[in-house]
Amino acid sequence: MKVYGINSCGSVKKAKAFFDTHNIEYEFVDISKNPIDEEKLNYWQNFAEAKDMLNSRSKPYKDKKVKDMKLTPKKAAKLILDDSGIVKRPVIEHGLNGEQKFYIGFNEEDYIKTFLG
Repeated sequence: MKVYGINSCGSVKKAKAFFDTHNIEYEFVDISKNPIDEEKLNYWQNFAEAKDMLNSRSKPYKDKKVKDMKLTPKKAAKLILDDSGIVKRPVIEHGLNGEQKFYIGFNEEDYIKTFLG
């Protein structure tokens, strides 16, 4: 399982603490040091549209006034490729039950169902 995020992000801290508490192994990828590339984004878009990955509370989102844009899938993808900090966090790739799965954000109830259920 891979967890993508930024160490200073509160949701990422909660997710990592959840996995650590429940002894769930994961690889952490710091997207501030290893930005999301086109290949990774294309893979993620098999699970969610790029516009649904945008974090409306992020500084890049606010700075670029994304709220006022007419977002096409291509524009949303370009925003992510230009600045990975605009992505909702954490992004989790996991292969539970032999299937590739994808999860964005932190919700403890969902984590319990998804990762412990």
